[in-house]
Amino acid sequence: MNNEKLSLDITFLFPNTMSTYGDSGNILALKKRCEWRGVEAFIHYSDIYDSIYSSDIYFWGGGQDIAQEIVSNNFSQQKIDFLNNEVEKSKVVLLICGSYQLMGKYYIDSNNKKITGIGILDVYTQSSPKRMIGNTVIEINTKIKLKIKKIIGFENHSGQTFLGKNIEPFGYVKLGFGNNGFDKTEGALFKNIIACYQHGPLLPKNPHLTDYIILKALENKYGLSVNLQELDDSLELKAFNTLLNRFKI
Repeated sequence: MNNEKLSLDITFLFPNTMSTYGDSGNILALKKRCEWRGVEAFIHYSDIYDSIYSSDIYFWGGGQDIAQEIVSNNFSQQKIDFLNNEVEKSKVVLLICGSYQLMGKYYIDSNNKKITGIGILDVYTQSSPKRMIGNTVIEINTKIKLKIKKIIGFENHSGQTFLGKNIEPFGYVKLGFGNNGFDKTEGALFKNIIACYQHGPLLPKNPHLTDYIILKALENKYGLSVNLQELDDSLELKAFNTLLNRFKI
């Protein structure tokens, strides 16, 4: 299929209320890597009082406890039902940190207050007195078919997330803390949802993951005949490998 005929709608959820640690850079990475291939990317923004535009990719970033509570208190059942339907339609969703926690069942914050989640992911999170912060290297779950098997990022969270029986991890910790600092898991996979604690922002540091998200969205929209044009990622991969070497992973 000719890339010039392809387009993707990308919605940035809660860009003002929840967007920290450079997470907005993930939208830029998606947009540019689409455009470089002639795939038109339409970016939409949806915050608390906005309706959610039906899209091929949804991105939702991180936020502090107070921001999560605000979103939780203002998240209508209509929006929950809408996102549930989009997930069931295999739309691609990328969640980072606070949004990962909110997409789960609940989050118990540092004041022992329970913040109700959306409940799409079978996970729960509880605050820990220990801050989990630093550079990360993650070995990707083999269900994600990529030539490069590692992800580099940066985490900064006190929440400890635990996966339910029907949820697989996004990957496994080689450097850092991951979901909870105990079980070596990082993030979660469910249908076409990728949830994780990787800031940085994640996608500019990992062009192979960016392309995977774009490809999954195109496949879901147009069918399995879609092929992504190869890009010259020599500079991106040089930066990626430099960090891996620095971390000695």
